Amino acid sequence: MNAVNKSPLLTADLSEILLDLLSVDFSVVDAVEVGPWFTAAQISAYHRKLPDLPFIFHASNLIVEVGENSGAEDSIKEYLACTESPWVSVHLSVWEAGVLDRFMRAEQLPLPDPDKALAQLLRRLDCLVGLVRVPVLIENIEPLPLEGYDFWSQPEYICRVLEQSGCGLLLDLGHLRVSADRLGIPVETYLDRLPLERIVEIHVSGPRRRGGQLLDLHEPMQAVDYHLLETLLSRQTPRAVTLEYTQDREKLSKQLGHLRRLPGLGVTQSETGV
Repeated sequence: MNAVNKSPLLTADLSEILLDLLSVDFSVVDAVEVGPWFTAAQISAYHRKLPDLPFIFHASNLIVEVGENSGAEDSIKEYLACTESPWVSVHLSVWEAGVLDRFMRAEQLPLPDPDKALAQLLRRLDCLVGLVRVPVLIENIEPLPLEGYDFWSQPEYICRVLEQSGCGLLLDLGHLRVSADRLGIPVETYLDRLPLERIVEIHVSGPRRRGGQLLDLHEPMQAVDYHLLETLLSRQTPRAVTLEYTQDREKLSKQLGHLRRLPGLGVTQSETGV
């Protein structure tokens, strides 16, 4: 991505309500983010409708099958071909394939080994780096509400993954707030323990407290979320800031307007090249 200046792209998850906003004002975002919740054919169709808008591909949990499932690897390459994404991002996922499905079915899960999980993730990342021709980013994720399943959210563990893989960081601020809350670490302290110089993209949304527990629910951003983003932007300049919100048109418009007014996010797509 070659930008006229160092300002990050303002991006958002592609959705029908975002398409509605774009039909009225094409400058509401500088790019859109898509993932495997769309098919490659759907993304190609959207790309034809929005030929001048950059697409960014978030591969999410597809990383758990890289190196073990050639179909998943072919899918990632197909997604990158149809999006022409400047990078690909994946979750910091330490799961064996199928374990997440077991968790969703409330099955008993084996206690993971952090070192073994790290070695496995590094093998997958090494495979992915060799598979694609764009940079690979790792997204921090929140811990599960189970004892022994918070190690991947520890700042030190995230640092180990980034250092040993050589990958960039997709810093999800919703996940960061939830992780800090679960681990009992002040958000500012948690942030200070991360290698902020590796940030390429930032995800933003609004966590909410449910049943006494802070959850990453992708609700509208609140003052605390904007403040955290502003604090981070005063220290580091990412290449993109992505709003993860797809629920209500007017609330999406309001959040994008607020983000656009933040220092450093006022550059429109017409001023930026990919």
